[in-house]
Amino acid sequence: MTHFTKPLLLLAFMALPATAAEFNLGLNDDVVAAELIAPIAKNANAGINYIYGDDEGYLLQATTHVTHDAGVHHMEFGLQYSQLWSLTSPDGNMLAIGGRYAVDLGSKLSWHAAGYYTPSVLAFGKLDGHYEADTKVQYDLTPQLGFYVGYRYMRFKYERVADNTFDSSFYLGMKVRF
Repeated sequence: MTHFTKPLLLLAFMALPATAAEFNLGLNDDVVAAELIAPIAKNANAGINYIYGDDEGYLLQATTHVTHDAGVHHMEFGLQYSQLWSLTSPDGNMLAIGGRYAVDLGSKLSWHAAGYYTPSVLAFGKLDGHYEADTKVQYDLTPQLGFYVGYRYMRFKYERVADNTFDSSFYLGMKVRF
């Protein structure tokens, strides 16, 4: 990571808090992830996600989604731009397609899933693609505060070097709604 990248990441995080709808923080022994999501229109949102892995490096993601609610179901479909600064493989950036799904299970419990895929035509640098999947179960203690346990799998494909699993682990987290 270059000397000017960390201040840029800090500025990116500071740009959303005034209008953020929710803040997520997930962690385990090796990985920490922080995400801010804000509404940008009636049925659309945008977010910024920062993931740090002790063994793998840094990942900055920006997302934009079209959203839809149907009863207890919440769906989001859109794009995710990612910049990877890897400690073990070449750096790169990519544009992924995918989305998120959540269902209210009742009794303050909900199940969430997310998935994104980058074909080689949308991967740049030495990257040849990427895919990620995430699932979690959340308990809302109050309307503003929830806690969750989840599992995330994130893999980057390369043209001429070995593929890299950035994260494959369980995590604990919390969600704060503003």
